[in-house]
Amino acid sequence: MGDLYGVGWGRGILLAVLGGPVFSIISFAGLLLVPLGHGGVIQPACATLGGLLLATFLLGEKFLVTRAIGALIIVCGLSVIGAEAVTTIGVHGIAGDLMFVLTGLMFATFGALLRLWHIAAIPATAVISVLSLFGTPVHWALGGFDHMIALGWRENLLQVVLQGVVAGPVATYLFVRTVALLGAGRAAVFPALVPPFVLLIGWLALGEVPTALQLIGLVIVLLGFRLAQRAM
Repeated sequence: MGDLYGVGWGRGILLAVLGGPVFSIISFAGLLLVPLGHGGVIQPACATLGGLLLATFLLGEKFLVTRAIGALIIVCGLSVIGAEAVTTIGVHGIAGDLMFVLTGLMFATFGALLRLWHIAAIPATAVISVLSLFGTPVHWALGGFDHMIALGWRENLLQVVLQGVVAGPVATYLFVRTVALLGAGRAAVFPALVPPFVLLIGWLALGEVPTALQLIGLVIVLLGFRLAQRAM
Protein backbone atom coordinates (compact mmCIF):
# COMPACT_ATOMS: atom_id res chain seq x y z
CA MET A 1 0.00 0.00 0.00
CA GLY A 2 2.93 2.32 0.58
CA ASP A 3 3.69 2.72 -3.12
CA LEU A 4 0.39 1.35 -4.48
CA TYR A 5 1.71 -1.87 -5.99
CA GLY A 6 4.82 -0.11 -7.26
CA VAL A 7 2.81 2.37 -9.34
CA GLY A 8 2.78 5.20 -6.81
CA TRP A 9 -0.27 6.98 -5.43
CA GLY A 10 0.05 10.08 -7.59
CA ARG A 11 0.43 8.12 -10.80
CA GLY A 12 -2.26 5.62 -9.77
CA ILE A 13 -4.84 8.31 -9.07
CA LEU A 14 -4.07 10.07 -12.36
CA LEU A 15 -4.41 6.81 -14.30
CA ALA A 16 -7.67 6.00 -12.50
CA VAL A 17 -9.07 9.40 -13.50
CA LEU A 18 -7.97 9.09 -17.13
CA GLY A 19 -9.01 5.46 -17.62
CA GLY A 20 -11.48 4.74 -14.83
CA PRO A 21 -14.84 6.02 -13.55
CA VAL A 22 -14.33 9.70 -14.48
CA PHE A 23 -13.60 8.71 -18.06
CA SER A 24 -16.67 6.44 -18.13
CA ILE A 25 -19.04 9.00 -16.59
CA ILE A 26 -18.10 11.71 -19.10
CA SER A 27 -18.36 9.25 -21.98
CA PHE A 28 -21.75 7.89 -20.91
CA ALA A 29 -23.05 11.42 -20.32
CA GLY A 30 -22.19 12.26 -23.91
CA LEU A 31 -24.41 9.41 -25.10
CA LEU A 32 -27.37 11.16 -23.48
CA LEU A 33 -26.86 14.18 -25.74
CA VAL A 34 -25.96 12.81 -29.17
CA PRO A 35 -26.61 9.63 -31.19
CA LEU A 36 -24.51 6.55 -30.57
CA GLY A 37 -22.75 7.02 -33.91
CA HIS A 38 -21.16 10.27 -32.74
CA GLY A 39 -19.56 8.73 -29.69
CA GLY A 40 -18.56 5.62 -31.59
CA VAL A 41 -16.56 7.64 -34.10
CA ILE A 42 -15.43 10.81 -32.32
CA GLN A 43 -14.03 9.23 -29.16
CA PRO A 44 -11.74 6.62 -30.79
CA ALA A 45 -10.73 9.10 -33.51
CA CYS A 46 -9.64 11.65 -30.91
CA ALA A 47 -7.91 8.88 -28.97
CA THR A 48 -5.90 8.12 -32.10
CA LEU A 49 -5.08 11.78 -32.77
CA GLY A 50 -4.01 12.34 -29.19
CA GLY A 51 -2.05 9.10 -29.13
CA LEU A 52 -0.15 10.00 -32.28
CA LEU A 53 0.73 13.47 -30.97
CA LEU A 54 1.79 12.24 -27.53
CA ALA A 55 3.78 9.38 -29.00
CA THR A 56 5.72 11.90 -31.07
CA PHE A 57 6.22 14.78 -28.64
CA LEU A 58 6.14 13.02 -25.25
CA LEU A 59 7.59 9.60 -26.00
CA GLY A 60 9.89 10.57 -28.86
CA GLU A 61 8.51 8.06 -31.36
CA LYS A 62 9.45 8.76 -34.98
CA PHE A 63 7.27 11.32 -36.76
CA LEU A 64 6.35 10.46 -40.34
CA VAL A 65 4.62 12.53 -43.00
CA THR A 66 2.12 9.73 -43.70
CA ARG A 67 1.12 9.79 -40.05
CA ALA A 68 0.47 13.54 -40.25
CA ILE A 69 -1.62 13.11 -43.40
CA GLY A 70 -3.65 10.39 -41.71
CA ALA A 71 -4.25 12.66 -38.72
CA LEU A 72 -5.46 15.51 -40.96
CA ILE A 73 -7.86 13.17 -42.74
CA ILE A 74 -9.25 12.04 -39.38
CA VAL A 75 -9.84 15.69 -38.47
CA CYS A 76 -11.75 16.16 -41.74
CA GLY A 77 -13.96 13.17 -40.91
CA LEU A 78 -14.63 14.53 -37.44
CA SER A 79 -15.58 17.88 -38.96
CA VAL A 80 -18.24 16.17 -41.06
CA ILE A 81 -19.75 14.50 -38.00
CA GLY A 82 -19.48 17.72 -36.01
CA ALA A 83 -21.37 19.53 -38.76
CA GLU A 84 -24.34 17.27 -38.11
CA ALA A 85 -24.31 18.24 -34.43
CA VAL A 86 -24.29 21.94 -35.37
CA THR A 87 -26.98 21.80 -38.05
CA THR A 88 -29.44 19.16 -36.82
CA ILE A 89 -28.95 18.60 -33.08
CA GLY A 90 -28.15 22.01 -31.61
CA VAL A 91 -26.15 23.26 -28.67
CA HIS A 92 -26.49 20.06 -26.64
CA GLY A 93 -25.21 18.15 -29.66
CA ILE A 94 -22.04 20.24 -29.71
CA ALA A 95 -21.64 19.66 -25.96
CA GLY A 96 -21.99 15.90 -26.44
CA ASP A 97 -19.42 15.84 -29.23
CA LEU A 98 -16.97 17.86 -27.12
CA MET A 99 -17.39 15.34 -24.31
CA PHE A 100 -16.23 12.61 -26.68
CA VAL A 101 -13.32 14.75 -27.81
CA LEU A 102 -12.32 15.08 -24.15
CA THR A 103 -12.65 11.38 -23.35
CA GLY A 104 -10.71 10.47 -26.50
CA LEU A 105 -7.84 12.70 -25.43
CA MET A 106 -8.05 11.30 -21.89
CA PHE A 107 -7.69 7.77 -23.23
CA ALA A 108 -4.74 8.80 -25.39
CA THR A 109 -3.02 10.39 -22.39
CA PHE A 110 -3.72 7.25 -20.36
CA GLY A 111 -1.94 5.08 -22.92
CA ALA A 112 0.99 7.46 -23.31
CA LEU A 113 1.59 7.66 -19.54
CA LEU A 114 1.55 3.88 -19.24
CA ARG A 115 4.29 3.72 -21.84
CA LEU A 116 6.24 6.63 -20.37
CA TRP A 117 6.20 5.18 -16.85
CA HIS A 118 6.71 1.56 -18.02
CA ILE A 119 3.75 0.29 -16.01
CA ALA A 120 2.89 -3.35 -16.66
CA ALA A 121 -0.62 -4.59 -17.41
CA ILE A 122 -1.38 -6.41 -14.14
CA PRO A 123 -0.36 -3.57 -11.74
CA ALA A 124 -2.17 -0.98 -13.88
CA THR A 125 -5.37 -3.02 -14.01
CA ALA A 126 -5.26 -3.82 -10.30
CA VAL A 127 -4.62 -0.22 -9.25
CA ILE A 128 -7.34 1.26 -11.47
CA SER A 129 -9.87 -1.37 -10.41
CA VAL A 130 -9.22 -0.84 -6.70
CA LEU A 131 -9.17 2.96 -6.86
CA SER A 132 -12.41 2.88 -8.86
CA LEU A 133 -14.12 1.45 -5.78
CA PHE A 134 -13.79 4.86 -4.14
CA GLY A 135 -16.48 6.04 -6.55
CA THR A 136 -19.05 3.85 -4.79
CA PRO A 137 -19.57 6.05 -1.68
CA VAL A 138 -19.63 9.12 -3.92
CA HIS A 139 -22.39 7.56 -6.01
CA TRP A 140 -24.27 6.62 -2.84
CA ALA A 141 -23.99 10.16 -1.47
CA LEU A 142 -25.14 11.83 -4.69
CA GLY A 143 -28.00 9.60 -5.77
CA GLY A 144 -28.15 6.34 -3.89
CA PHE A 145 -28.84 2.92 -5.35
CA ASP A 146 -32.66 2.93 -5.47
CA HIS A 147 -32.81 3.19 -9.25
CA MET A 148 -30.30 0.37 -9.68
CA ILE A 149 -32.25 -1.87 -7.30
CA ALA A 150 -35.52 -1.09 -9.07
CA LEU A 151 -34.10 -2.41 -12.36
CA GLY A 152 -33.89 -5.92 -10.95
CA TRP A 153 -31.11 -8.47 -10.60
CA ARG A 154 -30.99 -9.45 -14.28
CA GLU A 155 -30.20 -5.94 -15.51
CA ASN A 156 -27.68 -5.36 -12.73
CA LEU A 157 -25.98 -8.70 -13.41
CA LEU A 158 -25.74 -7.79 -17.09
CA GLN A 159 -24.08 -4.46 -16.23
CA VAL A 160 -21.71 -6.17 -13.78
CA VAL A 161 -20.54 -8.57 -16.47
CA LEU A 162 -20.33 -6.07 -19.35
CA GLN A 163 -19.03 -2.99 -17.51
CA GLY A 164 -17.52 -4.48 -14.38
CA VAL A 165 -15.61 -7.26 -16.13
CA VAL A 166 -15.51 -7.08 -19.95
CA ALA A 167 -15.32 -3.30 -20.42
CA GLY A 168 -13.52 -2.82 -17.11
CA PRO A 169 -10.47 -4.81 -15.96
CA VAL A 170 -10.40 -7.13 -19.00
CA ALA A 171 -10.37 -4.24 -21.49
CA THR A 172 -7.88 -2.31 -19.35
CA TYR A 173 -5.52 -5.26 -19.12
CA LEU A 174 -5.64 -5.97 -22.85
CA PHE A 175 -5.05 -2.32 -23.79
CA VAL A 176 -2.18 -1.91 -21.32
CA ARG A 177 -0.62 -5.10 -22.65
CA THR A 178 -1.00 -3.79 -26.20
CA VAL A 179 0.74 -0.53 -25.31
CA ALA A 180 3.62 -2.49 -23.78
CA LEU A 181 4.00 -4.71 -26.84
CA LEU A 182 3.39 -2.26 -29.69
CA GLY A 183 4.05 1.21 -28.28
CA ALA A 184 1.59 4.01 -27.52
CA GLY A 185 1.43 5.33 -31.08
CA ARG A 186 0.53 2.07 -32.77
CA ALA A 187 -1.74 0.94 -29.96
CA ALA A 188 -3.68 4.19 -30.29
CA VAL A 189 -4.62 3.26 -33.84
CA PHE A 190 -6.47 0.07 -32.92
CA PRO A 191 -9.56 2.01 -31.74
CA ALA A 192 -10.18 2.17 -35.50
CA LEU A 193 -12.10 -1.06 -34.95
CA VAL A 194 -14.56 0.71 -32.65
CA PRO A 195 -16.53 3.02 -35.04
CA PRO A 196 -17.82 0.42 -37.52
CA PHE A 197 -18.72 -2.01 -34.73
CA VAL A 198 -20.54 0.71 -32.76
CA LEU A 199 -22.60 1.75 -35.78
CA LEU A 200 -23.37 -1.88 -36.66
CA ILE A 201 -24.34 -2.92 -33.13
CA GLY A 202 -26.33 0.30 -32.63
CA TRP A 203 -28.27 -0.45 -35.80
CA LEU A 204 -28.90 -4.12 -35.01
CA ALA A 205 -29.52 -3.88 -31.26
CA LEU A 206 -30.97 -0.39 -30.80
CA GLY A 207 -32.45 0.38 -34.20
CA GLU A 208 -30.32 3.54 -34.60
CA VAL A 209 -29.85 3.87 -38.35
CA PRO A 210 -26.68 5.87 -39.15
CA THR A 211 -27.30 9.11 -41.00
CA ALA A 212 -25.59 9.98 -44.28
CA LEU A 213 -23.25 12.44 -42.54
CA GLN A 214 -22.28 9.83 -39.94
CA LEU A 215 -21.45 7.30 -42.65
CA ILE A 216 -19.47 9.83 -44.68
CA GLY A 217 -17.55 10.90 -41.59
CA LEU A 218 -16.92 7.26 -40.70
CA VAL A 219 -15.44 6.46 -44.12
CA ILE A 220 -13.15 9.51 -43.97
CA VAL A 221 -12.02 8.69 -40.43
CA LEU A 222 -11.30 5.06 -41.33
CA LEU A 223 -9.18 6.24 -44.27
CA GLY A 224 -7.21 8.42 -41.87
CA PHE A 225 -6.86 5.49 -39.47
CA ARG A 226 -5.48 3.35 -42.27
CA LEU A 227 -2.85 5.90 -43.28
CA ALA A 228 -1.82 6.47 -39.68
CA GLN A 229 -1.42 2.73 -39.10
CA ARG A 230 0.54 2.22 -42.32
CA ALA A 231 3.05 4.80 -41.10
CA MET A 232 4.04 2.67 -38.12
